[in-house]
Amino acid sequence: MDQPTHTIDPEGDVIIVLSNANSPFAPDDYEDPTAKKNSDSDSKPSDEEEDQHREKRPRLVEEQPSETPTEDGHLSETPNEECFRIQVSAKHLILASPVFRNILTGNWKESVSYLQKGSVEITAESWDVEAFLIFLRAIHSQQSQIPRKLSLEMLAKIAVLINYYDCKDAVSILTELWINGLEDKIPATYSRDLMLWLWISAFFKLSSQFQTSTSNVMTHCDHLITNRGLPISENIINVMNEHRSGAINQILLRLHKMREDLLDGSRGCDFECRSMTLGALTKHMHSNALLPLESEAPFSGLSYAGIFWKIQTFKSPEWYSATRDSYYRLKADSSPHGCQSSSLHTVIQGMTKSINGLSSSIMDL
Repeated sequence: MDQPTHTIDPEGDVIIVLSNANSPFAPDDYEDPTAKKNSDSDSKPSDEEEDQHREKRPRLVEEQPSETPTEDGHLSETPNEECFRIQVSAKHLILASPVFRNILTGNWKESVSYLQKGSVEITAESWDVEAFLIFLRAIHSQQSQIPRKLSLEMLAKIAVLINYYDCKDAVSILTELWINGLEDKIPATYSRDLMLWLWISAFFKLSSQFQTSTSNVMTHCDHLITNRGLPISENIINVMNEHRSGAINQILLRLHKMREDLLDGSRGCDFECRSMTLGALTKHMHSNALLPLESEAPFSGLSYAGIFWKIQTFKSPEWYSATRDSYYRLKADSSPHGCQSSSLHTVIQGMTKSINGLSSSIMDL
């Protein structure tokens, strides 16, 4: 049997073989392999394959390593990828995680092998090896070997492990310490780090951070919101997309209504007022790529914050009305035209600069 590459418990009776380690984590929305699969009907996995993918049971390593012939015809071991072999204690795994308990004591080949031999190899794949080692040391209560502070990225990776192996209670003291020690602030614009914050705040039920994260995502995202491969509740993602689309639709409808009202004469005090305001509005919308108006969700390329800011920069036309004096001579008024209808900023009057974040109650749905 190959020697462990990492030892959590030197007397451990379980070897976890981690393959395909350090796989891409929370990739960019447009590089999300899940999204690509969903958009390609030819590559859509079967129901059976999806069930196997979702199954929380690492495979038992029974087969021999893959071998390829050398130049002289002999077989030599040439693994396709580096594997990490981590020696751990079955007792600690069983106590901490119902997933590991099911693997080692349920009706699986792993449990049969464990009961018969007193030891077993199980596999895991894709995990970040550093995050996986911290996670395993945590459930083995090796406090002195566990960092007291983690980066946002590392905490997000460990949260995925805690979620997958269903052992939040077993590491609750450490996770509270890690959360309180986070130095990364919630980004004010849409980014990968913002989605990591959303995942962490949703999983650990951090109400204030969750509300801020969801608000910033909905306000600043300029495309359909996805989970980036993170186990964020589908309900949360769907509600966020609904709120984002609804807010963008509302502001676009206001722009459309203002143009229509100026055209049909229901807005503005006279012909000059309506004509100049309509011209200015149309010019601003054209130069800011708001013409023609996008009419359907998910409003790709548009963000609520972006549209709101653009409208704030719209310059309303200024002119002076002319009146005739007692001798019928034209005379300009001393103050500019002050009709409220000529102000383009009335489009966003009563609207806020950001979309309100989701209530923490949605985390329990």
